[in-house]
Amino acid sequence: MKNSIQNIEKRRAYLLKIIKREASTTVHELSEAVGVSEMSIRRDCRVLQKMGKIKVSFGKIEYHDENIDQAERVQIDQINDKIAQAAVNYIDDNQMIFINSSRTASKILDHIKDKRINILTNNLRTVDKKINSESNLVLSGGEIRAGSRILTGDIALNSFRNVHASISFIGCAGLDIKHGLTTTNIHEAQINRLIVKNCQRLVVLANYTKINRVTNFNVGNLKDIDVLVTDIYADDKYIKRIRNVGVEVIQVPI
Repeated sequence: MKNSIQNIEKRRAYLLKIIKREASTTVHELSEAVGVSEMSIRRDCRVLQKMGKIKVSFGKIEYHDENIDQAERVQIDQINDKIAQAAVNYIDDNQMIFINSSRTASKILDHIKDKRINILTNNLRTVDKKINSESNLVLSGGEIRAGSRILTGDIALNSFRNVHASISFIGCAGLDIKHGLTTTNIHEAQINRLIVKNCQRLVVLANYTKINRVTNFNVGNLKDIDVLVTDIYADDKYIKRIRNVGVEVIQVPI
């Protein structure tokens, strides 16, 4: 069974390499190149499309450039929404919750329904969310940098420094076994370190593109994480290594 899964993963990686090289191809051409049935190719392409790796339209299969604008990456956004929805299961009534600047973490508020909670966040995206009348949303205050929807600076730091949460929900730019949680922004990193430190339980929301990746600024160690919510496309071997450290890992189906 393990060999079968590994063979499928290798084939999909090879398919992606071909699609990237050819720019545009078809199921028939891929079937000929790889030496498997067109049915298997269609199945693989459906998975790769859900992962946001390729585009399939009118019989043409094209590589999906990862550098395109996030708003166009519909598949990744759908994955992030499912991750946020699964993370809500860790929320209990009357908890104090931290939510960091992550777009995925802010999506939690789309799914809390009738839970009664108190939320402290530096994420201005949360202002657009509809929460029930029994819950309270508090912004940390702080500085807003041009083009950003994130509050940073001393005021924001002091808000998180003086509060202790039952549970924190954070997204990250990278999650690596050796380097832990990382982000690309030094100002966000300062806030995130406090969010990690001042909570009883830490839940990290990270899709497969963030796993086994390191970016600029450290936020916390792998052992700081209580729960990782990711998706089924995250590398199985790497997820097993994360579990071996003692992290509970939830992989949502897509």
